[in-house]
Amino acid sequence: MISQFVILSQHGDILLFKDYRGDVGKDSPELFLQKIRDLSGGLAPPTFHHDGINYLHVKHNSLFFMATTRSNLSPFMVIELINRVASLCKDYCGVLSEEAIRLNFPLVYEILDEVIDFGYPQGTSTDMLKAYMENSPVLVREGTTPGLFGAERRMVPSTAANKSIMGTAISQGRKNEIFVDVLERLTVLISTSGSVLRADIDGTIQMKSFLVGVPEIKMGLSEDLTVGKEDKRGYHSHAHVDECSFHESVDLSEFGQSRVLTIHPPQGEFPVMKYQASGDLPSLLPFRLFPTVNDQDSGRDMELVLKLRCDVPSTSHAVNVMVRVPVPKATTSVSHQLSGPGQNVEFKAQEHVVAWSIKKFPGATELTARFKLAVANRTPSTRLELGPVSLNFELPMYICSHLQIRFLRLFDHEQSYVAYRWVRYVTHSDSYVIRI
Repeated sequence: MISQFVILSQHGDILLFKDYRGDVGKDSPELFLQKIRDLSGGLAPPTFHHDGINYLHVKHNSLFFMATTRSNLSPFMVIELINRVASLCKDYCGVLSEEAIRLNFPLVYEILDEVIDFGYPQGTSTDMLKAYMENSPVLVREGTTPGLFGAERRMVPSTAANKSIMGTAISQGRKNEIFVDVLERLTVLISTSGSVLRADIDGTIQMKSFLVGVPEIKMGLSEDLTVGKEDKRGYHSHAHVDECSFHESVDLSEFGQSRVLTIHPPQGEFPVMKYQASGDLPSLLPFRLFPTVNDQDSGRDMELVLKLRCDVPSTSHAVNVMVRVPVPKATTSVSHQLSGPGQNVEFKAQEHVVAWSIKKFPGATELTARFKLAVANRTPSTRLELGPVSLNFELPMYICSHLQIRFLRLFDHEQSYVAYRWVRYVTHSDSYVIRI
């Protein structure tokens, strides 16, 4: 059973503290934060044991959702419970952020009261809890929380789905809407010669439903989609995934022949399909880097030239691109020269890192950054301290697996209304590392 449930901000503020059994001290959040700060980079394991207490946590949107227990529980069960509570908070508050938790403290406290009773999980169904919620959500003002797709506004504002599932009836002036996000995270490792050592895709088709009634949804995926490691077709070919899994509300009777999913969606947000792909991806990697290092000069300076090419189509673009370059520890200063506007360079001396940020990177273009590093006491091994380069980025309306949603149709014989349907695509970098 769970002893405590705590929600903490990234700065260590206690946003919510719920004590179910009274067998763990009130100082558990402080001990948890101290444990995280003692670890390098603040990367604490999802579960650890200290002084007879098991601490389990998951980080969502810079918020720590933490549970404590003295019992020998299954970590997977507790982690799944924490994730479900976070999903419920997002469903009912509209968005998962520090401001949303503060504004909706009574509502979140009520959710924890209904989900967990004296430390024992009771039920985490969004539809089931809706009948017992007495508090109304306070919505975060539009624009205070960044949307999923950054500056992408072509189809629908990025904050359109950031609303509560409560009060979705047409009589209350709410639209019948359904949002589908195809999300992919890339894990890539490229050698000094430019060969791809690792390329993995971790993808999710995420759905958020604000529909009245119990409609049936037909979702058509790419007709040429292949599933399985034995049926790969190489680069520049059809959509392919190595393996996939589906939500319990998905009927797969038409998937094998026509790649159509039949869904009876619960209210709120849920993953329709999770999939993975690795090895030969159906498309080129979104970024290539061409580094040049000049360390032949006997002086103190080293010159580093980075040519970064965005290999997505010219109709697409990347946003919030961050290029991080570890530099030798003896580096005292860095001067730079950039090839265009909309870029910025920061030398973080304490971390020994040069950060090159690009707000918007159009597809099929190339940007160049020239750095001159002032290094004290250069040695033959100084060059080995340079790199590897890591990239963080976001690609709106582009995915590497070529998976597409052909259609999204709704059928409900009991309701006569028009539903608004929104489909968006985005790729994030999970770990994109290039050796130089």
